[in-house]
Amino acid sequence: MSEASNDPAAKAAVIWSNALELLRKNSSLTAREKGWFEGVVPEALFGTNIILAVENSETQHVLQTELNDELLQALRIANGGVDLFPAFKIAVRANEPEQPVLPVTALSEEAPRGDTRKRQPLPEPEPAPEPVVVQQPPKTTHYDAAVVQTFEDSMGDDLDPASAATMSTSLTGAADVFKGRFGRSPQPMIDPETHLNPSDTFDTFVPGDSNRFARTVALAVAEGGGSDFNPLCVYGGSGLGKTHLLNAIGNYSLIKQPGTRVRYVTSEEFTNEFIDSLRMDAGTKSGSSRVTAFNRKYREVDVLLIDDIQFLGGKTETLEQFFHTFNSLYQANKRIVIASDVPPKNLKDFESRLISRFEQGITVDVKPPDLETRIAILRMIASNSGMRVPYDVLDLIAERFTENIRELEGALNRVTALASLNGQPVTVALAEQTLQDFFSTDIEVKPTDIIGRVAKYFHLTFDDIVGPQRNRNITLARQIAMYLTRDLTSMSLVNIGQVFGGRDHTTVMHNIKIVSDGMKQKQEIYNYVTELTVLLRQRNTK
Repeated sequence: MSEASNDPAAKAAVIWSNALELLRKNSSLTAREKGWFEGVVPEALFGTNIILAVENSETQHVLQTELNDELLQALRIANGGVDLFPAFKIAVRANEPEQPVLPVTALSEEAPRGDTRKRQPLPEPEPAPEPVVVQQPPKTTHYDAAVVQTFEDSMGDDLDPASAATMSTSLTGAADVFKGRFGRSPQPMIDPETHLNPSDTFDTFVPGDSNRFARTVALAVAEGGGSDFNPLCVYGGSGLGKTHLLNAIGNYSLIKQPGTRVRYVTSEEFTNEFIDSLRMDAGTKSGSSRVTAFNRKYREVDVLLIDDIQFLGGKTETLEQFFHTFNSLYQANKRIVIASDVPPKNLKDFESRLISRFEQGITVDVKPPDLETRIAILRMIASNSGMRVPYDVLDLIAERFTENIRELEGALNRVTALASLNGQPVTVALAEQTLQDFFSTDIEVKPTDIIGRVAKYFHLTFDDIVGPQRNRNITLARQIAMYLTRDLTSMSLVNIGQVFGGRDHTTVMHNIKIVSDGMKQKQEIYNYVTELTVLLRQRNTK
C-alpha cells in the first residue's frame, strides 16, 4: 500500500479517476464538452501538478481555455480540496518526437477569479489538424483503440484496496462541495469502515405488496427494538432488494445512534478474511494474533449484516467460525441480519445447529415486485439519476420487465443511453426500438455462454477473460462480460466474482459501472453490449 501511495503514476491515476467521475456528472457540461475529457491519460503527480497526456493540440487548447474552470474545480475536489494544476503533453505517436509539457501557467492571459498568480500569455493555438481517416482495427481484435484507451487508462480493471480507500476518502470529504458546484452529489462510494453503501436507505427502498412486511421488520431491527426479530433472515431471488435492506438497516442504525458499531460483509469477504487470519504472522510461531484480531473485528460490533450466506455452505471451518461469532453476538444481545437466496431451512451443507439458530428469530421474504411497484421503482431511479423520462416510457418498461429490479434498471439504462448518444428525446417509439430484442425474460443464459461469446467476439480465449491479464483489449472484454452476466443472469456480485477468476465483488461492481457509464458516452461501447446481448439471446432461443 505504501509503495502505491508513493508512486507518482498511481497517485495520478487515482486522482484523475475521481476527477473524471466528477466531470461526467457535471450537469452544466454538455455531452460534447464531457467528451473532451475522455481521451485524457494521467501520467504522474508531482507536488501540486498532475501531468495529463492528451490526444492532440486541439484537445489541449479546449481544456486550457473553454473547460479550464471545470477541470480545475474537479481536480481540486478529487485532491481532497487542495488545488491541483494540470500540465499537458501531447501523446506520442509512433515515429514522432515527444512534445514538451505545457504547464498550467500558460492557461490564459487573465488569471481565473480568485487566483492571484501571474500568468503568462497564451501562445497562439496551432491550427486544427486535418481530418484523419481512422483505419479499422486489425483482424486480431474487435476494438476501437480510443475506447480501449479510455477504459483501461482512466478507470482500470481491478480496483485495488488502496485506491478504493483513497477514492472513498476524497469523494466523501468533497461531497458537499461537489453538490454545491454541480447540483447533486457524486456517486456514493462504499464506506471503508462499515462497508455500507450510503445510497441504500429506507427512503430509497420502494415498498410494495411484495416487500412491505420485510421492510417493516427491517426498520424495527434498525430502530433497535424487536428482540424477537434477532436474528433477522431475509431471503428471496437475486435483484429483489435484499442487499438494499441490509444496507438500509446499517445506515439507519448509524443515524439513530451514531456510536453504533456496524459491519456489513458478504460471505465471500468473511471467508477470505478468516482464511487470511489463519496465516502465521511474520516473526511469530502461530497465527493466533491474526485470529484474535479477526474475532475482535466481528464479535465486538453492535450490528452484523452478512449477505449471500448460502455461499458458506460446505466450508466447514468457516462455518464453525461463524457459528461461534453468531453465538457470541447473540448472547451479547447484538443484532444479526443475514440474507440468502433461500429460507434458512433450505440452506445446503449447513449444520442443523446453525439453521436452528437462524430460525430462532424471524424469517421474511421479498418477492418480485408487482406492476405498481415496478413503476414506482423506475420513477425513483430516473429521478435520482437526473434522467428526464416520460411516464409512458416507464410504464412500458414496467409492463415488459417483470422479474426483478435489476432488469428494470438495465432496460432503463439502455433506453436513456441510446437517447444520450443520439441527442434525441426519450420516447415510447425509441424504447420499443431499443428493447425489442430484450423483451423475452424466460431465456436462460449461462455465465459460461456469456464468457465464451464475449471471448469469440473480441478474438480472445475463455481463459483470457477470467484470467489475471490486464492488457487493454482483455480488460474491456472482461468488463463487458461482467456487465452482461449481471444483466442477463440472476447471479449475485459475489457469485459473478467467483466465476471471473475469484475476483472480489467490489471489483465486479466497479467494472459493471464502467460499462454502464460508458454506454451513455461511447457509441462503440453501446454497440458492443447491444450486439452481444442479441447474439446471446438468439443463441439461447435456437
